[in-house]
Amino acid sequence: MPMNLLVVDWDFFFPTPMAGGPPVEHSDLYAWPVADDAVHVELIWLRRVRKFQAVGMPLPRCTGYEGFWDRFRISPRAKVYYADSNAWAGHLFPSNLGGEGPWNYVHLYDAHHDCGYRNNHKSFDQWKAAGRIGAENWMLAHYWNGSKLAVHFPPWRESMERPAESPLIPVGMTIDDGSAPEIVFDAVYLCRSGAWVPSWCDDQFSDFLEACPAQPVQIPQNRWNHPRPDVVRMAELGRSLGPRRGFVQTDT
Repeated sequence: MPMNLLVVDWDFFFPTPMAGGPPVEHSDLYAWPVADDAVHVELIWLRRVRKFQAVGMPLPRCTGYEGFWDRFRISPRAKVYYADSNAWAGHLFPSNLGGEGPWNYVHLYDAHHDCGYRNNHKSFDQWKAAGRIGAENWMLAHYWNGSKLAVHFPPWRESMERPAESPLIPVGMTIDDGSAPEIVFDAVYLCRSGAWVPSWCDDQFSDFLEACPAQPVQIPQNRWNHPRPDVVRMAELGRSLGPRRGFVQTDT
């Protein structure tokens, strides 16, 4: 029987002007570099929280995730695999569940399409020659294996023109309208997306994972620290202590 994979990136619920969300005051605070390493996702938020606090801007939170799972038909035998990076979704195949062949469909709900970006590779063939699966191109592995792909951008994205998308492969891309594919999903993959979603939203992620009607399974190869360090408390402590003689306060 054909099997289907549902992939959800947590940044789907974190409105970001730089990913096509509506502009906000101090939109420049969201101009974050792409990074996927453990040090980045755990420590860089201290620098970022200080910048929000410096301009007196309330810390943004995730929105719209309540009831998200209710629209989907998820097999009662399904597992929800979770990790920090979406790269691990490129290593998940029906064979992990005792099946064979490609997924029939891979549906991705994400603020980014993860189908390869031309600042990294000029073509799908160039990516194949390199052979590296990362958070920015893992969908290519499923395309190569023969799966049909669909990308759903978050409803807070204002249009498909900003930013303009240019994936390395042909793939259907739409802005989510609240409907759901008329298929049953045999597995779910949930990415915390720690480089894009603040650590002060980790409590919301816990609620979202717990609400998924599938058995949670942590990707064993993934380095997982959850919740991450409380950078809000760390920033407040740093302000209360202030600069001290012989002590250099850094941004990280």
